[in-house]
Amino acid sequence: MSPILLALIALATTDPPAAEGSTPQPASAKTCGSASDGEGAYTVGPGDVVQVRVYGESDLSGAFPLDAGGHVNLPLVGRIGVGGKTPGCVAARIHEALAAGYLRDPDVTVWLDGYKSQSVSLLGSVRKPGVYYLEGPTTVLEMLSRAGGLTTDGIDVLRLTRGEHQEEVVEIPYDGLVTSGSQNLTLRAGDVIYVPELTISVMGSVGAPGDIPYREGLSISRCIAAAGGATELANLGRVYVLRDKERIRVNVRRVLAGKDPDVVLQPGDQVFVKESNF
Repeated sequence: MSPILLALIALATTDPPAAEGSTPQPASAKTCGSASDGEGAYTVGPGDVVQVRVYGESDLSGAFPLDAGGHVNLPLVGRIGVGGKTPGCVAARIHEALAAGYLRDPDVTVWLDGYKSQSVSLLGSVRKPGVYYLEGPTTVLEMLSRAGGLTTDGIDVLRLTRGEHQEEVVEIPYDGLVTSGSQNLTLRAGDVIYVPELTISVMGSVGAPGDIPYREGLSISRCIAAAGGATELANLGRVYVLRDKERIRVNVRRVLAGKDPDVVLQPGDQVFVKESNF
């Protein structure tokens, strides 16, 4: 079994990291600016929901969503701007607002109750492509795991387009990523991960020449069928698979008759169906 396949199996069977779905840890005002609250820490934004607990003040505690401007609307103190702050610094901001004439040294803790502000897109050959929301520091491998892993082997390089302005593109060698964690970068809001879709090129006497998405185990007969099937002029006795510098002749007529085994294709193969001379 290949090292890449072993790594994917381990990734799929390993419990997800704490940031991905476990109970968020409350943060107090004292953690604002601490080492655990530094670079890479999650910052809240519009759409997120924060749980606020003010010790001994149940009327001031509860779940509060951030509005489009990054504000929370709290009892007693009204709207407070907290967008772009870590949970610890949100607690510090609320502590400051309550201490300004309302409560004496209030004990405030904050944790995230809903994540909707920092999205990452996964495109291409993943089992569940789409938009995902960051739930704390999340790496490329962790996000691929959330998307169910890749749909095929043979991927050489992933492409990570960084941030909302899409100005930086990072190419990540897939083998090094899964075997040694090389370039397993921490994701940011607006990042796009693209896993190239592997294809088989089908040419010649078929109904719809062009590229066919590769899937593990794809055979030459199924590939020809996916390309619209052979035309009336096709010579199924002379079908060729072009693979690197090899030219492999396949008698698809015998394959369909059950006399020869169906040839399993590889990513990047080219299939050429010759036209009959008659």
